[in-house]
Amino acid sequence: MPTPVDIRIARTIRDGGGIATRKALRAAKVTPASLRLRLEAGTLVEIHHDVFAFPQDELQPSTAFRAAVLSCGAGAALSHEALAVHAGLLRRRDGEGLPLHVTVPRSRNPRRATLTVHRMDLAPHERTEIGGLPCTTVARLVYDLARAGWARRRLERILDEAAFRGSWRRWELERILEQAADHPGAAVLRAVLREHVPGTTRTANELEERLLAICDAQGWPRPICQQPDRLPDGSRIFHDFLWPALRLIVETDGDRGHRTRRQRRRDQRRDDAMRRRGYTVVRLRWYDVFERPDRVVALLAPLLDVRR
Repeated sequence: MPTPVDIRIARTIRDGGGIATRKALRAAKVTPASLRLRLEAGTLVEIHHDVFAFPQDELQPSTAFRAAVLSCGAGAALSHEALAVHAGLLRRRDGEGLPLHVTVPRSRNPRRATLTVHRMDLAPHERTEIGGLPCTTVARLVYDLARAGWARRRLERILDEAAFRGSWRRWELERILEQAADHPGAAVLRAVLREHVPGTTRTANELEERLLAICDAQGWPRPICQQPDRLPDGSRIFHDFLWPALRLIVETDGDRGHRTRRQRRRDQRRDDAMRRRGYTVVRLRWYDVFERPDRVVALLAPLLDVRR
């Protein structure tokens, strides 16, 4: 039978979306002794410093991120990889743990064994809210990831997704770079701003990403990825790789969507429609891209090597 204290704790955690801070529990008249008793009994867990939840509850990522920020106190903001996941800019692989990064003002130094805490004084234009949670801006996110040593292509993928979602502001990153000290990450970002158009290489999966890497390694011009189009019957399609000036389309076929006879007929009708519009259409299978890249290069080189 739950006690009045148990009922107040449950209500506070429910109202907090699955978590409760020590301050919120104190406001609900839960004494330190009552809290300690339940922690020792295992009916409550302290997931981060001064943030509590029920042990049987599996927290959603958004709640876990909010708990991390609340644990770090005033001025804290979600940042780095955690923000990339929260903002939908980074896809987590199955089984990957949730990255937990929080940026706090330099004047504060919270030590959190469960979190990665970064001490940095953020300017007002480097802070925002996403889903009601204090965060750094996307521009600051990309800058922080570059400073952390992320490879150029990984940064481009973040920018591609941000452009697709409408959260990319080029001038915000330029403003940060103007005031930034020189370091390898800043040089990489400046090169990205010069040479990359965010949103043009938004690949849908690792198969497409692998083919793009093959193209880059050969020095071929970059395609537009996932370019929307319409067939004569009005149905909407997306071209995996499109080179408009070369009138070339390359489609990458994984097993899931191109296995059955019906799916193959659909692909054939689509390819025939594009060929009638004057495009060359090439289809590559997963096995070709990952296991026989030399064959892929031999097939595409006559179509893409504009240096010849």
